[in-house]
Amino acid sequence: MRFALLLVCLAAPAHATCQGHQLFACQIGAKVLEICHYRTDLTYSFGPDGTPDLTITQPLEEIFFQPWPGVSSSIWESVIFTNQDHAYEVWTAQERSPESEGLLEGGVRVLNGEELLAELTCDPGTASQPLDGIWGLKESVGQCWDFEAGLWRDSCG
Repeated sequence: MRFALLLVCLAAPAHATCQGHQLFACQIGAKVLEICHYRTDLTYSFGPDGTPDLTITQPLEEIFFQPWPGVSSSIWESVIFTNQDHAYEVWTAQERSPESEGLLEGGVRVLNGEELLAELTCDPGTASQPLDGIWGLKESVGQCWDFEAGLWRDSCG
């Protein structure tokens, strides 16, 4: 029993400082990738545990969240944070097969315009949860997903 508890603690991602509710976290080497929700904002942070190298806070209305379109062999979502000319696209994915059940993957793509600068993947077993909770947060600020256009609208109707 103690050994199992130790394994669970070691597999859990480290947590950087999160004001509000943590939506996602994972370990990437010695650094922590984290997304937090506080009031009507989302915060992206990346860096050493407790002292991130980069923190971006944006209103939910400005965040682009790409929900799973309902097709493909994996369930995936992504959310994009912007900082000047750079975009930080955090993603999660999980294969839809019985043998892959519970194996959530995640990471971040760093882009400058269309140019991919870096792609970092969460250490195996450290991705905390899918990003699908952002859907409800977007709706809570009055936005709705337009399936045909593939974008969030401010007026739902």
